[in-house]
Amino acid sequence: MVSFDVIAEAGEARRSQLQINDRTLETPHLFPVVNFYGGGNEPALFGGGIHRTVKEFMINHPPTTGDEDYSDLFHGVMTSISSLTDYGIREKKLEEYLDNEIREWDKFSDYDGMIFADSGGYKILKQDGELEGADFKKDIDQDKALDMQLDLGPDIVVNLDHPIHPDDEFEERIEKMEKTAANARRLAERRDEVDGACYVTVHGYYEAMLERSFDAIEDELGQPIDEVFDGIGLGSLVPRKDNVEVLIEAVSDCRREMQQRGYNDLPLHVFGISGNAMPLLVAVGADSFDSASYLHQAVNGKYCVNLFETVPVDEADLDACDCRICNDGLHRDRMRNRLDDLYQKDILGSVAAHNLAIQQRELRRFRQLIAEADEDQIATYLEEAVKDQKGFRKFAYKLINERIKPYFDDDGETSYA
Repeated sequence: MVSFDVIAEAGEARRSQLQINDRTLETPHLFPVVNFYGGGNEPALFGGGIHRTVKEFMINHPPTTGDEDYSDLFHGVMTSISSLTDYGIREKKLEEYLDNEIREWDKFSDYDGMIFADSGGYKILKQDGELEGADFKKDIDQDKALDMQLDLGPDIVVNLDHPIHPDDEFEERIEKMEKTAANARRLAERRDEVDGACYVTVHGYYEAMLERSFDAIEDELGQPIDEVFDGIGLGSLVPRKDNVEVLIEAVSDCRREMQQRGYNDLPLHVFGISGNAMPLLVAVGADSFDSASYLHQAVNGKYCVNLFETVPVDEADLDACDCRICNDGLHRDRMRNRLDDLYQKDILGSVAAHNLAIQQRELRRFRQLIAEADEDQIATYLEEAVKDQKGFRKFAYKLINERIKPYFDDDGETSYA
């Protein structure tokens, strides 16, 4: 059973409930990227370092989490078949990982969040269509990708896609769209094998590209997308992740295409984008995101002050933060390196949990504002968020004035702050 129910709207932003079988997720939601299999064995949570610490937070492992339960930060996570080979494993180890679904392993048996299993299209395309380990290379097509996704026991799967790069020529873009659409058709043919939700990926960051992408998929399917798929995933934005104007227009244009084609009742997931862009993208209709930025920032010793700013963790003012991690004495001592025999993974694991908590907190705030259907408060929230961010202000004010709280000058033209 899959359902997506919009329970509140404010302008183009919406708060919803995504239900898949017996699991429910509130949106807008950030799926933190988690590598369940990091080259190791089950007793060590399949790998070491900060990746292990993150999973200890996810499963509420007391030596790491202390007396608090932080598993709600990982209520829905993203993983990818391409991450299975991140650590140069041998083929025997890969087979061992895929012998059991994630929740069939004792270490993960209590994890009850949603698992979104990505097809790994971006990485696989970079590796000439292969997954490569220490002693093997595997050609990956749609069928093989889905087989591996299903082996993980996911709640959500998505077709194997061919992401578009900004440097691609027109013919390359069309070819990638057609390959992505063909894979969508093949996933649709195997829909009955998926005990959960199926998403389909569209590509593009302006209207004409997105129109072609939707057309290609509909032509391959021979029927409307929503008769087969449960959600839309917007891809190819990672190379543009630092261009907020492109991101806003991409999400807005995608939602417009969805509305025009009758797919507005489907959730819209934005691949690979999080952090400072999320509030603006929620305001134009994004329902969920995925990212490993919380983890990569921590690996680089970066502590999130807010969605826009990071500082070196040893310069962070933990007293100024009201998140649960920074108000927990155990994690404060870890981040301040006050405890004896600390491993770097312990310090940075707490930083990663803090970074994720900051992003999740902002989405909770936005969900509440949407629930109150107060567009004035949403406009105020966005204005406050970007007031010190020169690169964002122009686009945020334009979005507010055009989409959320429009006002006009004497000539009837939209005015911008």
